[in-house]
Amino acid sequence: MNPSSIITWEDRLTRLSLVLLLLATAYGIVVGATISMYYDITPNMGTLEDNLAPIQLVLYLLAIIVSLSHLPLAVSDIKHKLWKQASIRAVVFIGPLIIFLGTEGLISHFLWWLPISETDRFHMLHHAVVAGAPLTLGYWLVLRWWWRPATLSAAPSISRRAWLVSGIVLVMVTMAAGIMAGFVSPIVFGVTAIIGLLALLVIWRVAG
Repeated sequence: MNPSSIITWEDRLTRLSLVLLLLATAYGIVVGATISMYYDITPNMGTLEDNLAPIQLVLYLLAIIVSLSHLPLAVSDIKHKLWKQASIRAVVFIGPLIIFLGTEGLISHFLWWLPISETDRFHMLHHAVVAGAPLTLGYWLVLRWWWRPATLSAAPSISRRAWLVSGIVLVMVTMAAGIMAGFVSPIVFGVTAIIGLLALLVIWRVAG
């Protein structure tokens, strides 16, 4: 794949990641508002929220995975000392992860009014409105102001080191999201993280 094609696909995946984030935020607001309105009318709305919440989680996880396409290019930029490009790609890559973590509790629980989030009635709506929406809006503004694909360049070929590092980060991010969703044991994550870090050191020394 030639450099221009790489940039084109990178831009498409960036837009796809943003669309997934917007869908996740809109889903949280609509479903959260619906649960809040019908909480006193329809029984077991708290259980319904638990059943509907994984859909939003999947949208966030897909946005994170798609954004990881920037990581091997950012690693390649660092290797070639293209610091500005590397920083832009790093911000675009890490943005969806920050939105996910902030929406799922780091911001919605600790920087805003916690008591309202502890009630089943407003829990999902609270997360989406006070964290998801502002963070997603901020990410959109970052892309609008600083994401300029026409000014970026891509190496003719991305090294094995960049791909392997990206693969390890993908596994770590996916497993971390799995812990938050209750799908992965923290012990399994810890062991995998240690193995991944050791492998990363070996890769950094040996791979091309």
